[in-house]
Amino acid sequence: MNDRELVSLWSALEPSARLRARIETRVFEWIEAGETSIAGEWLALLRVEPLTALAYVSVGAVSLVLLTPVGWMTSWLLP
Repeated sequence: MNDRELVSLWSALEPSARLRARIETRVFEWIEAGETSIAGEWLALLRVEPLTALAYVSVGAVSLVLLTPVGWMTSWLLP
């Protein structure tokens, strides 16, 4: 391997200026996202999504209606 081949291989591994800028912006966005306030994190956790809440409530109601009689029957069958 000569110097020219080594330089061409090395330049293939080195990112271009545009790619380097894109990588830097992603890294800086990630760093800034890690520096959010604790209140912001709690508000994000407590965010209510209406469709998800409706799905959880409906599944809970259906499970109560269906599983309560099943529990009664199994308690009658098992001494």
